[in-house]
Amino acid sequence: MKTYLRTVSAAALVIATSTLVASAADPITVVGWGGTWDKAYKDGVWDKYTEQTGIPIIQEEWGGEVAKVRAQVQAGNVTYDVVSVEAPAMEIGCAEGLFVPLTREVTGDPENYLPGTLHECGVASDTWSTIMTYNTDVFKDGSGPKTWADFWDVEKFPGKRGLYSQAQFTLENALMADGVKGEDMYKVLSTPEGVDRAFAMLDKIKPHVVWWSTTTQGIQNLDSGEVVMSDAFNARITNEVVQEKKPYTIVWDAGFFYGTDFWAVVKGAPHEKEGVDLLKWFSIPENQAGFSKLYAYGTGRKEAAALIPAEWAANLPTSDDHIKFATAYDNDFWTENKEALEERFKAWQAK
Repeated sequence: MKTYLRTVSAAALVIATSTLVASAADPITVVGWGGTWDKAYKDGVWDKYTEQTGIPIIQEEWGGEVAKVRAQVQAGNVTYDVVSVEAPAMEIGCAEGLFVPLTREVTGDPENYLPGTLHECGVASDTWSTIMTYNTDVFKDGSGPKTWADFWDVEKFPGKRGLYSQAQFTLENALMADGVKGEDMYKVLSTPEGVDRAFAMLDKIKPHVVWWSTTTQGIQNLDSGEVVMSDAFNARITNEVVQEKKPYTIVWDAGFFYGTDFWAVVKGAPHEKEGVDLLKWFSIPENQAGFSKLYAYGTGRKEAAALIPAEWAANLPTSDDHIKFATAYDNDFWTENKEALEERFKAWQAK
């Protein structure tokens, strides 16, 4: 009888231990922006996490729609664990209780982060920028556009232009083309006259624009020669130049805007605690630097930036050589005005 009990107890222990191991190895679902962005996170960050912890990471792709998170939370059927969201979506989602607040114990000291890269509910997944680029096979020997006013000058610089098919980013570009400085941008856009001024500039260039809505589409337009210049996300252009040897250059000193996407843990996620633990691990500078070593977006933590090789760091929007031409997107402005301005933009496009 004692032998039987010992056998049963041993078997129970094996089952319990197996259950714990299986639980510890449950994958965390991380939702990002897809393509080469996701690959850089896999190669530079998530594979290292799995190697160190034994916890697999499942990557999914999305377009950043906070409505998807809201629907999951409200239905009590959350499938996402950790998501990367744009700053305006972070503001909305955190205020609605869709994301888990992060303590200093998780993120580290806020003083160690660049301005705007740490939030009550999130830690920067990347700091990106929207820049001007052109084809150096078309405009040789530095003869291409040097300012956003040049981008708008279709007589001096003939050919179709690519522009991102949304109000945010595009309105800023239009006003820079009309001479508005970065530091004055949101004073101007905060007035009805300023918005009208931006749309008046877009009227001037509309017949010469090929709109893009995904980075892949924007690159294809450049590759095919359908456009000779475009706005773009900086890292994708750098990837095309470095990895694919494409004839594109970034015009940093024309002026550009930068923003931050944030990793956030979804409230009620099936692996909510594990998601928080993942972000605690990610907030260590050495781990955070893994992404930016492979993809030309900046980090949140200052110490992480120092770990990126100087030659590659020169491609980042947050480098000393480039940041002097940059202005941060105003998250408060876009949180308050995005819906109305995007609606007006879509109506304007359809005319």
